Parts: sequence; C-alpha cells; structure tokens
Amino acid sequence: MKVLYSMPRRACPELEQEVGVIYADQETLLRESDFISVHAPLKAETRHLIGRAELGLMKPSAILINTARGPVVDEEALVEALRHGRIGGAGLDVFENEPRVHPELLSLPSVVLAPHIASASRQTRLRMVEVAAENLVAGACGLVPPNLVNREVAKG
Repeated sequence: MKVLYSMPRRACPELEQEVGVIYADQETLLRESDFISVHAPLKAETRHLIGRAELGLMKPSAILINTARGPVVDEEALVEALRHGRIGGAGLDVFENEPRVHPELLSLPSVVLAPHIASASRQTRLRMVEVAAENLVAGACGLVPPNLVNREVAKG
C-alpha cells in the first residue's frame, strides 16, 4: 500500500524509508488518497484544516477519518460534501462542538461515529496508567519525569 503523509516539517529520508511512507504536499495527499486520516493538534492554524476546499480536492470515493481534534474538520463543510456525494464517507471519533454532534452526521449512512474513545482499548488504557505512574514516581524521587513536555522548567 502506498502511504502518503503531509506535515509542516518533512521527516528525514531514512525514517521515511524505514516506515514506508512518502512525503506529499497537502493538495497532492488529498487528491491521491483513498483514506485520509487526520492527526493534527488543534491550534489556530489547524482549525478547519479540512474545509470545503480540501474536501473538494478529495476523490468521490475517499474516506475521511478524524481522531485528532473535532475543530480540525469543518463539520458543516463535511456534511455538505457527504450529502452531495463529493466524498465517500467519514469516520469520526471527535466532533467540532463536543459533546454535541452535528445532527446530519447522525443520519448519514456513509458516516461512522464513535464517542471519542479511539484510545479506549484495554491495552492502551493500561499503558496510559503505567506512563502516568512512571512520571509520578520520577517526579516524587526528584527526577525529571520521562514525558515532561516543558523540560526547560525541570531542575536537574
């Protein structure tokens, strides 16, 4: 399977080769992909990253999957694209105005909705508990927690 990815900074060629992915600009990715899986943080510049224009680039058979953050996808534009057959379907685990779901998404047969539980497997939740405990123990022992995001504030 050919896997395209797009992000602000391209990965090094060695990593691309190791994991078997090909860098593409966002327009190329949207035009060529059968499945588009969104994994972007929610920031001002990613709000409605996928909107009318982006949905218009996608294949009529393409499936959009959003497990990132709801507002990364313009739900009104998504509903319009689905209603008019501009894309094939959508799988959503997050919603633009959680906990509310756009009412038309609930009735479209080409949409699969999940209640924001993409990480809810037993294995994932157990690992989340382990990571939290490892960080807590490290901090209590005066060490830098392994998953500390703002390391500049750590002493030691």
